Amino acid sequence: MLRSFDMLCATASANAVVAADSRQALLASPSGAYAMPWHWHDCMMLLLPRVGALDLCHQDRPEGAWISEDRFAVVPANHAHQTKALRDTQAHLAFYITDRALHRIEAQAGSLSRVKHRVRATAVFAATPEIATLRGLCRQRDADRPDIALRHISAALLASCFLEIEKADPLPAATSRGHGAALVREIQAFLTERAAQELSLDALADRFATSRRHLTRLFRDLTGQSIAEYHHDTRMALARRMLAGTDLPVGEIAFRVGFESGSALSRAMRRTEGRSPSDVRRAMARSVKN
Repeated sequence: MLRSFDMLCATASANAVVAADSRQALLASPSGAYAMPWHWHDCMMLLLPRVGALDLCHQDRPEGAWISEDRFAVVPANHAHQTKALRDTQAHLAFYITDRALHRIEAQAGSLSRVKHRVRATAVFAATPEIATLRGLCRQRDADRPDIALRHISAALLASCFLEIEKADPLPAATSRGHGAALVREIQAFLTERAAQELSLDALADRFATSRRHLTRLFRDLTGQSIAEYHHDTRMALARRMLAGTDLPVGEIAFRVGFESGSALSRAMRRTEGRSPSDVRRAMARSVKN
């Protein structure tokens, strides 16, 4: 099935569009379960996972290979492929670049002959720290971020990806350890988004389709912390941000980060930082002034 550039732009929801014009588009994945059966595009596609992992099958590797946020895939035009999220907590970006867009980039920045040569077939490259930072800045349109800003950020992200393609070798298939690291990052993102909720190990194991034993061992091996310790640290970091950035009462902040009362937050903060929430708020206020 052909999914043309024009079709992609015409059928994308407004919430999915990060930046787009008549030559290229950056789209965010829908939330929840994701699967796209075999298809091809009349343009180049860059697939950039943000959270979780995607299983990517293509005509040169029909058995599939998963990619996670430490890498991105390039699928050339007219190259058949299918994608499926391993879990419904995934999130990714997809760049669609037409030949007209490539000609425009070459006219402005110079030849892309090496990039084109290296992506004549589907390939996977490392997501550098710069790519990860720019990818994190690419969010759906909102009132606080003008379209022009997102267009500039998306252009910088595409340039960074092309630079990595030009200078670095494609990556081999992901390792089992890399798969485990992707799962841990996915769990961390899940916990961060739900800092105020009580999440049992059994619920997490069910959520991520793995055993409780494997989940806890893998998380500690790769982070040096237990899941409970990470969840607690996430709550405390959120509380510190709210103490520094809002005038909310301590009791309200405690409720918002998952503590039953202001005194419970105060006890936890004294244990971990040796200071009360009020002391933390005053110290952070002085730091901002200085």
